[in-house]
Amino acid sequence: MTNVRPVHVYVPVAGGVVSADPPPTLESFAANLYASLAPLAWVDDQVEWSLAKFSGAFGEMFQAVEDVARDTPEGPGWSAVVDITRCPSGWLGWLAQFVGVSVPVGLAESQARAYITSHDNFKRGTPAAIRTAAQLHLTGTKTVLIQERLGGDAYALSVYTLDVETPSAAQTLADVLTQKPGGIVLTYTRGPANTYAAMTAGYSTYAAVAAAFSNYTHLAANQPG
Repeated sequence: MTNVRPVHVYVPVAGGVVSADPPPTLESFAANLYASLAPLAWVDDQVEWSLAKFSGAFGEMFQAVEDVARDTPEGPGWSAVVDITRCPSGWLGWLAQFVGVSVPVGLAESQARAYITSHDNFKRGTPAAIRTAAQLHLTGTKTVLIQERLGGDAYALSVYTLDVETPSAAQTLADVLTQKPGGIVLTYTRGPANTYAAMTAGYSTYAAVAAAFSNYTHLAANQPG
């Protein structure tokens, strides 16, 4: 007969030394790859599982997609990356775009998930959204004072935080700017909280204090208005 391809039967090398180490644990993509290469793995246990280790290294490049693309008992393929409770941490920034949110750099995973679900971007430019943004990197009581129409100007806005609660004024300013409406001139400052001594020196009566400050928050921060 002609044109008949010979069949090669692989026989383990006589006297081969089986590796004392167990085979490496492979993730799903690498395990499937290694299984498909079974005809080449007939002496892998005698060469320190070289093919299995290669499959594991090669599989790392594709495992992230494998994890979200395949169907699982929790849901069909790709459903995890659009489910805030199942979304892998590395995909949170991608998921955030669907609700119009850009996750600030440096947030912990739990904070990033909460930031996405808060839908603050649906309220972009409102005092509530500005306050939430300003509080991201504050400490303590996270006091934020917002004064709209600063000085009677409809296009001027003031944001004030306490210096003892503001580790980085530059960071807090950057946080506020993510929510500031276009066309609005922002004045951001941080300063000390009020003291009884300052109140005594600045105001002669309780009535004067009540007239100067709209609430206790403004009073505590020494921000009249």
